[in-house]
Amino acid sequence: MTKNGIRGFAAGILIATAVFAFFYYLIFNQGSQPAVKNVVRQAPLTEASVTNYLAAHHRKSIDIDAYNKWQADTQKATADATKSKAGTSDSSKKSASSKADGKSKVVTYKIHIKSGMALGDIARDLVSAKILKSSQESTFNRYLQKHNLEKYVQLGTFTVKSNMSIPELAKAVTR
Repeated sequence: MTKNGIRGFAAGILIATAVFAFFYYLIFNQGSQPAVKNVVRQAPLTEASVTNYLAAHHRKSIDIDAYNKWQADTQKATADATKSKAGTSDSSKKSASSKADGKSKVVTYKIHIKSGMALGDIARDLVSAKILKSSQESTFNRYLQKHNLEKYVQLGTFTVKSNMSIPELAKAVTR
């Protein structure tokens, strides 16, 4: 077949399909009705139905003023707890103990690793707690990356000391 022959054949199929569609939808399909969607009728929402629902699901409704007061009280309690924790954290998180030679002190720190903390955040926390020197911050990060330990850092609270080496610190936070 030639190129024009194939085009003619395709045009014939297209015209035949159009004719069939015309007769099917406009001539032979007159007796049928369009499909009706199933509509679900719901009972009107009343105060009694809401009360029954809340009682059945062991829930309680409050107005917006009570909710806003509850939110404010919760935020205030959280802020107070954070302040009291920060005030006592210096004495509870850090404790100095002398080495056997008595010249330098070992600082003990409880580091709290939270979800979403990056390696840099952990290293900065260790530097601010005087566990690592600021020059060791990038070394700590590189050690974890070099040994593929960054994906094994665990969430939680860990006790670390200033006399620990970088591999020991890495082991402490990845166990």
